[in-house]
Amino acid sequence: MFEFLLPAAQLFFTLKNLLAVSGGLFIGIIIGAIPGLNVPMAVALLLPMTFYMEPVAGLSLLIGVYKGGTYGGSISGILINTPGAPAAAATVLDGYPMAQQGKAGKALRASIYGSVIGEFIADVVLITVAAQIATVALKFGPNEKFSLVVFALSTIAVISGGNFLKGVAAGLLGLFLKTMGLDPITSCDRFTLGVFELKGGIPFLPLLIGVFAVSEFLTQAEKKVFPGQKEQVLPLSRNKEDNYVSWKEFRENLRTILRSTFIGLGIGALPGSGSAIAAFVSYGAAKNASRHPEGFGRGSLEGVFAAETGNNAVCGGALIPLLTLGIPGDAITAILIGVLLVHGLIPGPDLFVKSGDIVYAVFIGLIVGNILHLFIASLGLRLFIKLLSVSRAFLFPAVIVICLAGAYTGDSSVFDVYLMAVFGVFGYLMKKFDFPVAPLIMGYILEPLLETSLVQALILNKDSVLPFFTRPISLLFLLLAGFFIIRSFYPRRRLEGVARSGGSS
Repeated sequence: MFEFLLPAAQLFFTLKNLLAVSGGLFIGIIIGAIPGLNVPMAVALLLPMTFYMEPVAGLSLLIGVYKGGTYGGSISGILINTPGAPAAAATVLDGYPMAQQGKAGKALRASIYGSVIGEFIADVVLITVAAQIATVALKFGPNEKFSLVVFALSTIAVISGGNFLKGVAAGLLGLFLKTMGLDPITSCDRFTLGVFELKGGIPFLPLLIGVFAVSEFLTQAEKKVFPGQKEQVLPLSRNKEDNYVSWKEFRENLRTILRSTFIGLGIGALPGSGSAIAAFVSYGAAKNASRHPEGFGRGSLEGVFAAETGNNAVCGGALIPLLTLGIPGDAITAILIGVLLVHGLIPGPDLFVKSGDIVYAVFIGLIVGNILHLFIASLGLRLFIKLLSVSRAFLFPAVIVICLAGAYTGDSSVFDVYLMAVFGVFGYLMKKFDFPVAPLIMGYILEPLLETSLVQALILNKDSVLPFFTRPISLLFLLLAGFFIIRSFYPRRRLEGVARSGGSS
């Protein structure tokens, strides 16, 4: 390792590489912040450009987009209640309520700090113990992946707040929506109702944009149309404490940041998992361990730190199986394989021996990228906060135009625009009847991995469910799922009992 550091530093520290990292971060933040655009699409579009660049510059550009885009989704989530990326769906739960309280600046800064710290620690772990972590990740078969998803779904009990049954119903509905289309095993039609456009399933972008952005637009429009409804305008506090994260607040959330980092790192190292799962698991773990769980979902700074740290730590984790074993951790790292192969770099253990200077130059780029990420995101913070001063009469129509474009450009389909409108009305009704939206999105995201791993496990187990409980890692995740549900249920019951006793006295 140490013999490669000096040549790697000489290889990386050029103006071209620094500009590549900075440009990637800037593009990623912008792409991530716009609902309807997504980071894999941006990375795929930039991929041909990297073929004409040196390998370190090309990889630095795309990794910068990866990091910036994962963070950028939180910007629109906090400011307009619409996550720019699936990874930011958990951030919305507390980020937008904080903005409603005039603390948008504090939420955005917490998002930056959590993202950068999560990335930095994950990158350090990647550099030092990548091979060992990859070896552990390889032990995860279908049984372990199924139990992991069950564990992730158990956090629905946490993110539903006081509406446990409604949260479970929303989560089950999300699972059902994702089953529409062709069966992944038999390719038979499922719940398509004879509609040809549904054979590919319900696309994610129209669903995400509809239940978050369009539903919020309808809610704001209702408050304008009906005199009895008061229009909700996001306040912009001039109090310094509401726009900055104090050192005391940072210290209080340090344990949450570290816990979420290692959750994101571990989940990122599992191929096919992703940052959305890491965000929800980190959020659920933070709420279960918090001294003030009642504040989650109502503007908890701890919730923002947990979600953003967890989803950004996945970036470093996903590079572990890619570089050490040649197995992509997610869609973006699958695209990164193309850059390596074009430049004659074969991912795997030999990569560190034959091209150690290039690998460690990329590692240096990861660390430098974290510093630049903090700098670039902080520079753009004032501009983002100023969006709050724009009249909602101008802001929301502009958001709807962006949403229409985003829903259409995903598959260039007008049908997707219709779906967006349908889910917008559906999301509006969910809010009216107090059904949480986050479990719906979570169920939708987790269903493919849940179904595929279950079918694969049953085939390997010859239709027996015993291996789910006899394999140690699988059993551990199932026990953690049970612990999550019990831990989130009993404290609520205890609080309800205290409230009833207080009321009777």
